[in-house]
Amino acid sequence: MGLVRRQLDYDRKRLLAEAEKARLRGRRSRAISLYRRILAAEPHDATLHARVAPLLAATGRRFDAWQSYRQAAQVHLKNKNQDDALALYREATEALPLQFEAWQSVAKLEMGRGRGDCALSALLEGRRKFRKRRHRPEAIALLREARSIEPWRLDVVLDLVRLLRRSGQSPEAQWILRQLAEKTEGRELRIVRGAQWRIEPSLKHSWYWLRAAFAAQKSLSGRLPARNL
Repeated sequence: MGLVRRQLDYDRKRLLAEAEKARLRGRRSRAISLYRRILAAEPHDATLHARVAPLLAATGRRFDAWQSYRQAAQVHLKNKNQDDALALYREATEALPLQFEAWQSVAKLEMGRGRGDCALSALLEGRRKFRKRRHRPEAIALLREARSIEPWRLDVVLDLVRLLRRSGQSPEAQWILRQLAEKTEGRELRIVRGAQWRIEPSLKHSWYWLRAAFAAQKSLSGRLPARNL
């Protein structure tokens, strides 16, 4: 038994050395193959998953890359090592910018550490990656999560309602804007009323916008310094 164990250890060291050599020489496919031979025997080795994940991403195997990033991060979380897990998820967002769950995971860990501002920044950075029409569901989901942190941030709400309108969810968009209108004034209220009109052009929304524009102008005039006569 001891001889078999020593032989297994020797093989692991050899395979790992060959994998590292291949990685450093830019032979990604060779390195991936060798790392996977080791992972077949040690499927929960976080270090190996962290090494193979960026190679998989670089060679277009995005699904496999995310599985390795996630596996490594989960091992770190199980060991109460949130810093390393967060670092891996952040690396995943760079290597796999369209991996929706990676952005979610970063935000969740940041919130768990009491850093809502960092979580919000991650969600909005992730949203900017999902620009195309086919990615609207992911963009909407990230904006919804951003609103759970800062519900009435104007740029977040306007971006969300615009995507909702384009996705055929205008009633929800109007409902959100009506709530926001009750919490804003001045120039921001004028912007909100304009967004309502774009969703539903009507006399009612035209009147709301004109009234808000007039109030904003009146408020601005009241703040201007009086001219010397």
